[in-house]
Amino acid sequence: MNKEILLIVEGEKTELDILGNASYGLLSLIESDYKIVSFASSIYELYDSYKNGEYDDLVSYLRYEKGLKIPDSVLSKNAFAAVYLIFDYDPQYQKYSDEKIKDLLNTFNNETELGKLYINYPMVEAYYHLERLPDDKFNARTISLNGLSGKVYKKLVNTTTCLKKNNISKKDLCYIIMQNYNKSKIITKDYKKEDNHLDILDTQIALKNKTNSIYVLSTFPLIVMDYNYENTIEILKEKLKQDFNIINI
Repeated sequence: MNKEILLIVEGEKTELDILGNASYGLLSLIESDYKIVSFASSIYELYDSYKNGEYDDLVSYLRYEKGLKIPDSVLSKNAFAAVYLIFDYDPQYQKYSDEKIKDLLNTFNNETELGKLYINYPMVEAYYHLERLPDDKFNARTISLNGLSGKVYKKLVNTTTCLKKNNISKKDLCYIIMQNYNKSKIITKDYKKEDNHLDILDTQIALKNKTNSIYVLSTFPLIVMDYNYENTIEILKEKLKQDFNIINI
């Protein structure tokens, strides 16, 4: 029996809808069983709890502190084929620091070891922040952090998105992946699995510190690119046809 993949998410609803919905979930493109666990708090709370604990890996921490169900006979480090973390950037959180988020990405940088972190800029609703398909303004889209809150950003996305959140087609899903992947390439100059997320973060921190704004970007659609690049590219080519070449993958 193949091992499951484990996804640790910040929220209790939106991430679960995006990932696991049977009709349009992101994980429909991954041929693997999976388990989704909601941490129900900021990545910076997880950082403090995990760093201050006495655990060799994140799965052990979740198992003994958060009740993650694993058979008693299975070692935590062997329980899952891969571990992904999906959390919001949230630079206005009281425990945020540039150094802490960098340490998080350095710590969680490999899905087959401690886990790999994917950050939503500024938050999970960035996944839906497309105004048309394809959206030719998406690559340059930023968001000011002045007065930004979860409520404000959700309202902005709800009033500008071209996507129907409860009725996303497979073609819509492919656009979301393609647009965010392409923007990641532009931000990093060349998206590569080994070092992409730190490059993205460095760019975001530099922009934040200079203009108090950041690029709108959802990195967790890139899980499917990292998990099986060749298969995902073929799906994008099939679903998007002519538009596949409009956005340079």
